Amino acid sequence: MDTRTLFRERLRRSRDWAAAIDELEKELEQAGDKSEQSEQLYQLAELTEEVIPERERALGLYQRAWKLHPDNLKALTRAREVYGELGRHEMVAKLGEMELRSPAAAVDLAAIVGEALLDSGQRDKAEPFLQSALEKTPDAWRVKDAMAALEYDPEFFEDEVERLTGEAEKVDAAMGTRVLLRAARIMRAERPDDARLEKLLERLLDLNLDEPSGNLMYEALLARKERWDDLEAHHERRALAAPDPATRAARYRDFALEWIQRFKDRDRGARFFVRALHSVAANGAAPGAVRSVVAAFTLLKQVQGDRGEWETLVELAERVVDHLGGEEQLYVALQAGMVAWKQLGDLDRARRLLALARNLEPQAPDVVDFGNEVGFDAAAAAEAAPAAACARGGSARTRGSSAEPGAGARAGRGGARPRRRPRHPSRWRRHPHRRHRRPRPRKRPRRRPIWVTSRPRSRS
Repeated sequence: MDTRTLFRERLRRSRDWAAAIDELEKELEQAGDKSEQSEQLYQLAELTEEVIPERERALGLYQRAWKLHPDNLKALTRAREVYGELGRHEMVAKLGEMELRSPAAAVDLAAIVGEALLDSGQRDKAEPFLQSALEKTPDAWRVKDAMAALEYDPEFFEDEVERLTGEAEKVDAAMGTRVLLRAARIMRAERPDDARLEKLLERLLDLNLDEPSGNLMYEALLARKERWDDLEAHHERRALAAPDPATRAARYRDFALEWIQRFKDRDRGARFFVRALHSVAANGAAPGAVRSVVAAFTLLKQVQGDRGEWETLVELAERVVDHLGGEEQLYVALQAGMVAWKQLGDLDRARRLLALARNLEPQAPDVVDFGNEVGFDAAAAAEAAPAAACARGGSARTRGSSAEPGAGARAGRGGARPRRRPRHPSRWRRHPHRRHRRPRPRKRPRRRPIWVTSRPRSRS
């Protein structure tokens, strides 16, 4: 059994998957030589991406794997790709430079680093990488366009931007996108706070909403101005423009991770994760179409649990669980089943979800606990419920017999004594339909004052 399979088996039989990853990381410190330890750390980092929503853990593991064994270049490559998914292009350029020192680096890596530096505003550092990329791939039009964005006179940059803007109106959408991207890069390098930059980027994205460099600069502009609602609307627009449901769900997932890691907004990240899972459930995407489902549900449980929105969480899990597979289906079924059991007290829903988890992993601790305390046989549980109620009632009567003398004798004579009608001053109210009237109090005779006598007055 390979290392990846062993890691997954360990997770399946753990109560807390994040804690299980911590334990595995500590155990790997005692592994064999550095080459083997580096490979195992890389595989653990891949698993961490799927389980933990914050990417610092996975990025730290990738970094440790590469430092232990620098020939394990795929660890550095994957870390660079993760930073690219998060929109951190300054880190893409930094790790790309380190990766280029290896003779096994990819052919197009110099172009990736050069474009990342250019779009991050590091014009002078970008030029040597772009020149190197142009020597290796002279026909790459993206590299040519990036080099063209460097060939202008800074003193007359406004004239160059105006010329390119006019030229974009005379060509088709594909060429117009390239021309406007060149103009935006010039404006970004010279006047990053100019209002014309936003207008250029909006025109560019109207022609090609998925242009990577245009999106990078536009998101950075909105983030710098803290226009979070506009940025969320832009992400929603990009997701809805996806060509198929699987791509739409993947985009929602990427935007969720970006909001969590880059913009530090867990609430918006949770909203995008919800949209990703709804997209999977509504369109019937194949299992595995969306990665990091476990991480998504982990974050949703934290955010919605803090708000007390347990019912919403379980409803979402019930919608999406049948469209998942493997560990993702197991985790969602376990978490939602435990929420239905412990938080909502809904045993039927908990039984259905945890029965699904039991089919995948019978030895999962939560499954074992539910089986011991509640049971998975609904019919047996229904039959046992009246007996349990009687047992509870019998225990209450037993407690009552010790407190009330004669209670057991009355039970032995065939039942409790009929309850006597209480003598209460307001007993006429017990039957309002009889129209009893409250008796009026009797008037006491008025007493005469002591100075009043009954003797007649004397006549003079």
